Amino acid sequence: MQNIIFDLGNVLLTFKPETFLMNYTDNQETINFFINKIIRSRIWLEMDKGIRSVKSARSFFVQKFKDYKLIINIFFDNWMDIFKPIHVNVEILEMLDKKGYNCYYLSNFIEEAYDFVYNKFSFFSFFKGGIISALVKMIKPEKQIYLALLKKYQLDPEKCIFIDDIAGFLRPAEKLGFNTIHYTPKCDIKENLKQLDIIF
Repeated sequence: MQNIIFDLGNVLLTFKPETFLMNYTDNQETINFFINKIIRSRIWLEMDKGIRSVKSARSFFVQKFKDYKLIINIFFDNWMDIFKPIHVNVEILEMLDKKGYNCYYLSNFIEEAYDFVYNKFSFFSFFKGGIISALVKMIKPEKQIYLALLKKYQLDPEKCIFIDDIAGFLRPAEKLGFNTIHYTPKCDIKENLKQLDIIF
């Protein structure tokens, strides 16, 4: 194995909208509404795919859900604070880089959010490169986004390990020949990598 590919959200960076919203409201009904109607919406996917801007999405949500205008505006005024490094996994990324492995990222990420985290967090220096959905107008689990990563960096999927927190995003990679790790809060990435003959 030569290439370790990381998802970003909830693997290297926190993305917990429900927890984040609790900083601004204790109304669970409001939080549930926000998660179901905004975070899980087609409009949010359009941002992830790079075919709608954050400004456009925010305007759409405010117009459609007038009763929730306050929490929508609070969220979009502050939402970049949702992203915090998951330090234990960032340390593993650094170890892999120092050991000479090629590390890449493959993530569904909104362009404005990616620009923010890329410029804020120094761990991006440990990557050889990566693919962000909004920048290529493709999104996991579409097969094309995995192929785009392989083509851009001339990678052999059988020499790649892909780590993602969503099982459904691993299946297309597995069909292409990737080795995969399903990351959960109880998962020890380092131990899983050792089982795939990665040496620390």
